[in-house]
Amino acid sequence: MKKNKKIKTGGVALADGIVFTSQIRQVVIEQKKDRLVGKTNPVFKDNSLISKIPIIRGIHGLKNQISNAARKYTASVTKDKSYNGSYILGIYIMLIILIITIPILISALFSNEYRNLVQFIVLSLETLFFAIMLKNIKEMNIVFQYHGAEHKAVNAYENCKDINELTLEKIKTSSKIHKRCGGNLVMYIIMFIMLSILFPINNLIIKYFAMIIFALVSVGISYELIGLLSLLPKPLDILNYPACLIQLITTKEPTDEMLELARIGIISSVRKTGKTVQEVITQIKEKYPKIDTQDIYTILESIDNRDRNDLMINKDTYTVDLSKELDLEYEVKRYIEQDYPLQYITHKQYFYNEEYYVDENVLIPRSDTEILVEKAISYINEEPDILKVIDLCTGSGAIGISIAKNVEKDIDVELIDVSHGALSVARRNIYKNGVEKKVHTLYSDLLSKKIEEIAQEDNKKVDMIVSNPPYIKSKDMASLDKNVLKEPHIALDGGEDGMVFYTKIVEQAKSVLRTNGLLIFEIGYDELEQMRKLIYNNQEFKIIEEVKDYGGNDRVVICRFQQK
Repeated sequence: MKKNKKIKTGGVALADGIVFTSQIRQVVIEQKKDRLVGKTNPVFKDNSLISKIPIIRGIHGLKNQISNAARKYTASVTKDKSYNGSYILGIYIMLIILIITIPILISALFSNEYRNLVQFIVLSLETLFFAIMLKNIKEMNIVFQYHGAEHKAVNAYENCKDINELTLEKIKTSSKIHKRCGGNLVMYIIMFIMLSILFPINNLIIKYFAMIIFALVSVGISYELIGLLSLLPKPLDILNYPACLIQLITTKEPTDEMLELARIGIISSVRKTGKTVQEVITQIKEKYPKIDTQDIYTILESIDNRDRNDLMINKDTYTVDLSKELDLEYEVKRYIEQDYPLQYITHKQYFYNEEYYVDENVLIPRSDTEILVEKAISYINEEPDILKVIDLCTGSGAIGISIAKNVEKDIDVELIDVSHGALSVARRNIYKNGVEKKVHTLYSDLLSKKIEEIAQEDNKKVDMIVSNPPYIKSKDMASLDKNVLKEPHIALDGGEDGMVFYTKIVEQAKSVLRTNGLLIFEIGYDELEQMRKLIYNNQEFKIIEEVKDYGGNDRVVICRFQQK
């Protein structure tokens, strides 16, 4: 890319990011908590005659810039998005009028021979006051840092032969002073207003209106002046220095994170097309060499809502927009650096041939638990009187829903949990799998609410309880894999011996199960002997089957209840 053919771009600093605008597109990129978010907007092509007339086009362009970029800036600082461009433009106009009004009014107190001097002194003091005020507004420090990042990125970009050379290191070493800064425009306008003080007009009212008109015209003159000075070779950059002095206040040294934000934003604003799937994947693989490419496709599929096979087939032509690219990078970072479960990122887990929604509120269903489902379905199909089933400690609802979808008769399944978040996920999965006529939820601390119901109506006893309760020993929690520890501890920690919930459930189930009802547990690989002892001590129950998982570990215990 030749330097003189390079696409021009510039930016406006926000309280949490930068707006970059080029001839191609506008890019808004912001730092939100621990992630970057961005979006691209089309650029309005102004082909009107007014946009081509020197001086007038400067006034017209500033109006558009204030109406658009300044509105975003104001919203980012105040967190109020209700401001419209006309409102902000009005504020700017009122400020200019006020800047001119105060010197004129004060100079009226003096004789003609001192009025110009007084006006010049007051205007200078106003400028100084404005600079000091800016410097001391703590809330503006971050804006000034983003302003510095924007300038550094633009300077580095303008000194690159190719956009691929725009590295973080190159941006770091670039100047935070830029000759096309909007702050320069303000300085030039102030300089021209100062110059207007010399108008040989004794009548203050006439001079006042003349200065206001000239201030408006000076906007266009300043715009043209900045454009002309920006074309000068570097040795003549000294001509920009007076106006650039304002940048010593309005730009501060940014952090590396701000510079990276600016780098991404400026690249996105000048690229003629977005990045292809292959380019994005290559970029991620360079940063995280150990990640499996298929995992990247899995994450991208969930973000883009596009079939992974389609993404793979069209990887060299299909482009990923900025917002999705940033979402992908964020999720990959969580997946690799924070051991965040892939299922929580994609909100998807397949279990017993069905797809389930999962998030941080629920345990991720595992294939070993499918054995519990298989056995429950088998008993329900074999015993005609099993019609009411409880899935206790349901979490995502995967166990109860899978049973309801795969038995050969209509049954009533109740999903019980003590977590409102888990029940919200379970309800989502009920509708996702189309079993809302068979399956419903109940908020309860284990079986306490069900016991209350049955105390009032004995016919509400159930035929089967299935449960995969928390069964990890408390002392073993810290040794779990890092990604497992991202799952809710309430669904994992089974107390000191891992048997706390089994003990409570067995006792409560006596009041809930009808005679000959079934209690089916998933257990830890080393808990069979403890389970045998627990059932022996509760002689209303009898273990009728013990089942191993695919790895040969004890996994499911099936008990028959006999009312004494």
